[in-house]
Amino acid sequence: MDQRKLMRFTQGAGLLSCPVCGEPLLLEGTALRCAAGHSFDIARQGYVNLLAGAHRSQGYDRASFEKRRQVFSSGIYDDIAQEVCRIVADLAEGKTAENDKPLRVLDAGCGEGYFARTVAHKTAAQVAAFDISKDSVQLAAGTDADDGVIWFVADLAAIPVRDHTIDCVLDIFSPANYGEFRRVLAPGGFVVKAIPTEHHLHELRERASDQLAHDDYSNTRVIEHFKESCELLATRRVTRTQELDPEALDALLAMTPLLFHVDRAAIDWSDVCEVTVEADILLGRFT
Repeated sequence: MDQRKLMRFTQGAGLLSCPVCGEPLLLEGTALRCAAGHSFDIARQGYVNLLAGAHRSQGYDRASFEKRRQVFSSGIYDDIAQEVCRIVADLAEGKTAENDKPLRVLDAGCGEGYFARTVAHKTAAQVAAFDISKDSVQLAAGTDADDGVIWFVADLAAIPVRDHTIDCVLDIFSPANYGEFRRVLAPGGFVVKAIPTEHHLHELRERASDQLAHDDYSNTRVIEHFKESCELLATRRVTRTQELDPEALDALLAMTPLLFHVDRAAIDWSDVCEVTVEADILLGRFT
């Protein structure tokens, strides 16, 4: 195994807990082990499967995550990623000034790893990324050329991380488990959540409106739930409209959950020349 991929798991010292018994996990050779003897091998791609049993995310498979990677490579989500990085960089600067330690970031629902990789590359934070999909984490770890992230397959309803060891949770276009976020966050820790707005992918929504159960969308309920769960400190809206080549558009049509239950072949997409992505990025803290 690539020694660099192996050694990045030393970042997990004091962070991880055994999904079987809850004891701390430590790096021993090419595996993570607990005192009770439970062992989890580091795969050659550079990730660890901490998930008991087989799980599959509905609507997502390896092909779907490869489409997601193709869409992210187009640059259409870069502005959202850069805003997340600015927030994390500010938090990391404050953390370092406070106790000279790096900011520990947990990406909950990392998918194919675009946002985790970008944050690790653009900030001084240490990033641990988790997803329930083995396909997504395999792809993420295998394409992490900088070896800047530690990758895990895990149950996000029972994150295998010790209590109060994380400084910032990223929840980017993913369902939130605020109970788990509260548990893993250190006192004063932060949640950074990105959610689509009513204008997100509106060109696709309008074209598919006849097949959508609800052709309108509002993120108001998601924001209210966030505010009920933690203190909302700031909201930043990021918008980008960009032309996509036919290959990138096809990839977007295949990967977006908006169209999972739509007969895409029955719709003429040929004159969709540009697409808008828009997100509200929420910064919160538990009180």
